[in-house]
Amino acid sequence: MRNRYYFPFTWASFLKGALGLIFLVSLGLLACGGGSKNASVVDYFGFYHPPKWVTDHPGQAVAKLNACLQCHSTSVISVGSGVPNCQTSGCHHTTLPGFQNADIHGARAMHAANTAGGSLVSCQICHGSDFKGGESNVSCGSCHGVPAPHPAKPWLGGTLSHANTDPSNAPVCAKCHFPGSASNPAGHPAVPAAAGTAPGCFNNTMCHGDAGAPHALGAIWKDPTSAAFHGIEAKKNLTYCQACHGTPGTTKFDGGITTTGCSACHTAAKAHSFPWSAAPVVSFPGYVASHRNAGKYTTACAVCHDVTKGRTAPDPTAPSCFSASFNATGCHANGPGIANHPVPFLTTAHTTVTSAGFAADCQACHAVTGTSPVTAAPLCTTCHQASSPLTTSNCASCHTKPPTGTAFPNAAVLHPKHEALSGVTANCSVCHNGVGTGSQSHYDHANARPGKNALRVAPAPVAFLATYNAKSGTASFNPTTQTCSNVSCHGGQTTPSWAGGTINVATQCTACHVSGTSQYNSQNLNGGEHSKHSNYACTECHNMTKGANAGATSHFANLATQTMEGPASATIQFGVTGTYNTTAKTCTLTCHNESHNNRSW
Repeated sequence: MRNRYYFPFTWASFLKGALGLIFLVSLGLLACGGGSKNASVVDYFGFYHPPKWVTDHPGQAVAKLNACLQCHSTSVISVGSGVPNCQTSGCHHTTLPGFQNADIHGARAMHAANTAGGSLVSCQICHGSDFKGGESNVSCGSCHGVPAPHPAKPWLGGTLSHANTDPSNAPVCAKCHFPGSASNPAGHPAVPAAAGTAPGCFNNTMCHGDAGAPHALGAIWKDPTSAAFHGIEAKKNLTYCQACHGTPGTTKFDGGITTTGCSACHTAAKAHSFPWSAAPVVSFPGYVASHRNAGKYTTACAVCHDVTKGRTAPDPTAPSCFSASFNATGCHANGPGIANHPVPFLTTAHTTVTSAGFAADCQACHAVTGTSPVTAAPLCTTCHQASSPLTTSNCASCHTKPPTGTAFPNAAVLHPKHEALSGVTANCSVCHNGVGTGSQSHYDHANARPGKNALRVAPAPVAFLATYNAKSGTASFNPTTQTCSNVSCHGGQTTPSWAGGTINVATQCTACHVSGTSQYNSQNLNGGEHSKHSNYACTECHNMTKGANAGATSHFANLATQTMEGPASATIQFGVTGTYNTTAKTCTLTCHNESHNNRSW
């Protein structure tokens, strides 16, 4: 048997002739072949059946099954006496290797009923009217995963499209899909067919109304200001449109089973507007043609475009999703869904963007606050948490200057004290050299960047200008102890913790100035008798609040140079009566019972 199913010919017409009478007598006498145990399948072709029955029996009504079952079985179990069953070698399924492949049996199931080649009606012959097994004892759901003669939803695009199923199968579909059933979309159809109406695809008995389409028709379907605009639905899945308005499995959107082809209107791009690169909108109204918020791009866009790198596009004229640009529009060199700029984006196109530039280039994907048009695109406030970078185009979009808060990235700690120092004011790079705006390190430490959690904690990265290296080595910062080493300002000594350590510059002189070293601020840098007075406190001779050139202003006047500070002589004020001649550099006083009369320093 060259076909897949056994279905009886039209018995009524056959019995009208004498051949029918002879055939019935033969059946009785031979008891369905009981006397011919070795009868072959070919014997049954011509001896027990009328001419052309092999091509005529598939697709016959299920009610005719009983006539076949008088002699045959649909199961794989032999009925004995050499009588073939439906799955005997050479008959159903076995003539089509790989029949379990959906491309084979699924396509046959979509055929028109009562025709050679099979249909959903034909499937019922062996698998039962409810598709739960029937004579074959094989349930369709055992493979499909759902109790149905088709795969799980959605059954809308490509080869798995119910739009390709012949409408003559409607009575079978109606067993599950009818108004009010769990298998029918809510409100489809809104007005049910009149009682007794035969099942049909477009007469309100199942999903579709008598308009003949599963969507609105007329002007509203073409109106971009309407919530029923077809573009809104098309964005969800273009393959759904192709099921009726094109040819699934091809690049065609030229009409298909309908009389309206998408390409009739969308002449430049077959199935969508062109250009299709405008900034998307998050909600309706305000529809724009934008692929950025289109759904199912891996399948829908793949109908025409290369969405897998290195793959040849089905439509050679369609730009690849991996193009760097198309018609001067920046695309996705790294693939669909990936930003059309480097990540991290550290160039001045990002770090110095203006409001106009943001509107022209950035807002298609990003928003400053709220919700970005593209889900994967971070908001500006992800990093710029203090204010919009479009209105505050400097460090203050994240940090006050100096930082005055209590938490990273705006923790005050010792920023205010250092901000007041000569040479440091308005120059964050003294301590954050090369790690500011536009650097990889700065980007990595920005708030809420995915994958950077280990770095987004205090303290910020520190790198000193070479100007501030101590004579003993390169200045450095220990983020664990939050202390600095080899900083010239501190005489190369390890500093107190940045998290709260202090130095009283009026009294704790040796915290930075050490006798006997070669640091730029050593007590012996300019000679003198410091070594002879090492047993005495610095404050016995120096008063940091004395004189016009004294105090912090003068003390830290030249930190960015090797001189580093104002003249120490300006701070000399003996604890007892005495004088110091700044020109001759001599002292006149009695100190610790020692008389000094114009003693040279």
